[in-house]
Amino acid sequence: MSKVICSCCSSEIEDDNYYEVEDCIVCEDCYDDSTFTCDCCGDRYFNDNAYGDGNTSVCRNCYENEYHRCERCNCLLHDDDVLWQDDYPYCQSCYDDISDDFINEYSYKPDPIFHRCPNEKKIRYYGVELEIDKGGKDDSNAETLYNIANSNDNNLYIKSDGSLSDGMELVSHPCSLLYHKTKLPWAEIMKKAVSLYYRSHNTTTCGLHIHIGREDLGETVEKQEEVISRIMYFFESHWNEMFNFSRRTEYAVEHWASRYGYKEKPKEILEDAKKNRKGRYACVNITNYDTIEIRMFRGTLKYNTFIAALEMVDLICENAIRLNDTAIQKQSWNEFVIMMSGAYPLSERKTFVCQRTCFE
Repeated sequence: MSKVICSCCSSEIEDDNYYEVEDCIVCEDCYDDSTFTCDCCGDRYFNDNAYGDGNTSVCRNCYENEYHRCERCNCLLHDDDVLWQDDYPYCQSCYDDISDDFINEYSYKPDPIFHRCPNEKKIRYYGVELEIDKGGKDDSNAETLYNIANSNDNNLYIKSDGSLSDGMELVSHPCSLLYHKTKLPWAEIMKKAVSLYYRSHNTTTCGLHIHIGREDLGETVEKQEEVISRIMYFFESHWNEMFNFSRRTEYAVEHWASRYGYKEKPKEILEDAKKNRKGRYACVNITNYDTIEIRMFRGTLKYNTFIAALEMVDLICENAIRLNDTAIQKQSWNEFVIMMSGAYPLSERKTFVCQRTCFE
């Protein structure tokens, strides 16, 4: 009779006192010490192929096909026990915690929901980030603002932001300008935020950032880049006027929304910006894949000032789309004001006066 050798310890096994694991022969000691039974399928496997936690051990096949790990605590969950939120798996305990948490982490980024008013046709979508401070990073306050903002639809979510002392960031889903003005209840949100002792203009920490979808600026990447270059050129060539309109201090602009520097041609500003190391802390942030971000405006909890900033961005975009490089190079600030004042029917005329700064 041939000898039977243990695949683990290489010892000789006497009589029939052995076991088969994963097509290998092992002795009783190795069977007890070096293998496990999968809690899912019930088969025996070597410990090197164990996937699980302190409570559950499963084989690789079962792990890959029937289990997930909680996004928050990393515990092992059978698919039947997973609770999902925004495509992320959670255990019951963590799900209960995050379901009550209205202030998401800074990295939180749900799939965008695009909002427009009925019968709107050719539009641009604007995503708003409004920072508020001084009133506390308080979940009950966040819940109050969240419920006002989303009373008619899923319009807005809330995030923490390390640049704030004691506040939060209100982030809208992409909305048309008309939707921001008529459907998203910004006036009510701001009134409630003030009553909860939040501030935005009267801080050294808060900004109002406006994202514009790149696809809304042109049908091709080439067209989009041409328009983006003209938007950047507008800021650089009318820097003093835009600085006054922004309500920022010189220090805040330099720190959070600095300029790239004037060039003779729009495309030169864009090409220089691509090589620049400013990152996202520029007046026109071009580091995002899907959007460009206007970061120049100071935060505000005054509705008219907020809408004025949105309208200004909309006009700058419209100007950059309508004009070619030569025309925008020749355009003065007064010509921009006159041209854009008459660019809309009276019923759609912009409400702000470009030459006057709005203060909170």
